[in-house]
Amino acid sequence: MAPQPLKRSFALYMDSDEESDNEEPPQHIKDVLTNVHSRYPAMNFPQYADKLKDHGILYLQTAAHFSIKFYEEKVGMPEGAAYTFQSCVSKTHMKAELAKGRRRAKGKKKQRAQPDDEDEENIRPSF
Repeated sequence: MAPQPLKRSFALYMDSDEESDNEEPPQHIKDVLTNVHSRYPAMNFPQYADKLKDHGILYLQTAAHFSIKFYEEKVGMPEGAAYTFQSCVSKTHMKAELAKGRRRAKGKKKQRAQPDDEDEENIRPSF
């Protein structure tokens, strides 16, 4: 008798519509390259747009997870350009994540400030 396969259940996490409505759309890689290029024009970062897309790097969020070595070996950036790009991408991503956290915290504060029961009246007690 063959052993029975294990039954597995998978949990799927999805942001609620309420949270995702306040989020900004992800920053496109071309915008990231333009931003870095404006700060370091001699490195000509827009030339790497197609190579990044070939590797599936289309947004800032994705670019932030790759190493300097990856940008050197796979994208073809010189060592200095790879370091500069990865550094700028990481800082920009961190700022975006902090801003997203502040927006969520602000939304939760607004939610707590609203009364739970709309039928109740806010009447000052008279003495």
